[in-house]
Amino acid sequence: MATREPALRRLERPTGEVQPPSDDSDARLGAWLREDPNTAAPALYERFQADVNRWVWRLLGADQDHHDVVQQVFVRVIRSAKRLRDVDRLASWMHAITVNTVYGELRRREIRRLFVRQTDPAPFHPDLVREVEMRDLLLRARAIIDKIPAKERIVFVLHLVEGESLHEIAAILGYSHATAKRRLGAANRRFQTLLSRDPELSRVLSKLREP
Repeated sequence: MATREPALRRLERPTGEVQPPSDDSDARLGAWLREDPNTAAPALYERFQADVNRWVWRLLGADQDHHDVVQQVFVRVIRSAKRLRDVDRLASWMHAITVNTVYGELRRREIRRLFVRQTDPAPFHPDLVREVEMRDLLLRARAIIDKIPAKERIVFVLHLVEGESLHEIAAILGYSHATAKRRLGAANRRFQTLLSRDPELSRVLSKLREP
């Protein structure tokens, strides 16, 4: 008897053999996904792969595990498709799962650091930043952000990079507004404290914030 292909492989299969819904809306795709996740997987990947790649990039930066995290997002979506309640909010649901997948990855890394001392910095893709000075600036800023605890960092990055409001962040992460506000405040205080230890970087960032 033939075995069923893993969700990950099905995502990478050419989509020509799978016919998408006649209506190209997210609502129809969401309904199809909820009804038959494995069949809808290629169309879902085609629709959202650029968005998920962008969201993961904004949350993690230049990360050696970027592609693995993106694949984790789609696998989680397929596995939880039956729990999609509001098909009209498919994009928001995808965004929330992406954020929570990244948060889970950050938490796992924090746990690993308790047992394994990492002395080598993660490799930085050479094509992402061409200017040496900008590359150094980004690495130093990222190093500061990486020192913020995951539960505060995810709120900080969503607000600073994604431009999400506290109300939106609370909805994405399932927090109360008060919790989101408290964690953002704590992250801001940690960031400023850590930034103060690098006066040169602090001056550059201050200039970037000037109108």
